[in-house]
Amino acid sequence: MLSPESLYNASITEGDITKPASIDPHELRLLTYSRPHDTCDGIELHLGNQAKGYPFSCLGQQWEYVEFLYLCGEWSWDGDDALAIQRDVLTAKSGYAARRFKKARYKKKIRPDFTSFRHQWMLWCVWQKCLGSKAYRDHLLSMPDDRVIVEVVRHDPVWAAWPDENGIYHGANGMGKILTICRRCLLKGTQPKFDSDLLNAAGIYILGHRIEF
Repeated sequence: MLSPESLYNASITEGDITKPASIDPHELRLLTYSRPHDTCDGIELHLGNQAKGYPFSCLGQQWEYVEFLYLCGEWSWDGDDALAIQRDVLTAKSGYAARRFKKARYKKKIRPDFTSFRHQWMLWCVWQKCLGSKAYRDHLLSMPDDRVIVEVVRHDPVWAAWPDENGIYHGANGMGKILTICRRCLLKGTQPKFDSDLLNAAGIYILGHRIEF
C-alpha cells in the first residue's frame, strides 16, 4: 500500500505548479530545505538552483548552476543586448551572486511577459540539469519515496512555502513540485509534460540561439 506521501507526490501534475497549496506536516512527512545545501532529518538536500557541484551541459554550453540557465530566460529575446546580458550572467561567481547582483543590475530589462512562461521554463531548466548531470540525477533519486519536498522561504509564495502559527505550510511550493515531477519522470523513464506551445510562442533565445521545445 502506498504511503500518504507517495499518493500525494503521484497526484502532482505540471498544471499544479502554479497552484497555491496548504501542506500539513501532521498529515504528511516532509523534506524541507531553505538553502542550496541543507539537511532535514539527517538527509542531505542539495536541491536548490544555487547548489554547487552539479555542472551540466545544455544547448552546447556548460552550466555551473541551473540558476544561470533560468535567469538567462529573463532576458531571452533575440538581440545583441539580451545576448550581452546573458553572457554577463555567466560571469557570476555563484548562483547566489547571479541572482543577487546580476538580476539587480538588469531588473528593469526583464522581459515583461516572463511571468507568463516562467513556471514551464523553470521545469524545463531543472529537467535539463537532471538529464545533463548524473550526480544530480542520482541525488534526486536518492530522496525517500515517503516524503514530500518543500522549499521553505519567507515571502516567496510562488516557488516556496512558509509555515503559519500552526506549522502548516502555505504557498505554491513550485520548486518542490517541479523536483517531485522530475524525480517521478526519472523513476518511470519518461519526461515532464512541458507546455511546448507556450514555450515556443515565447520565442526564447539563449546565447543567440532560439530554443525549439
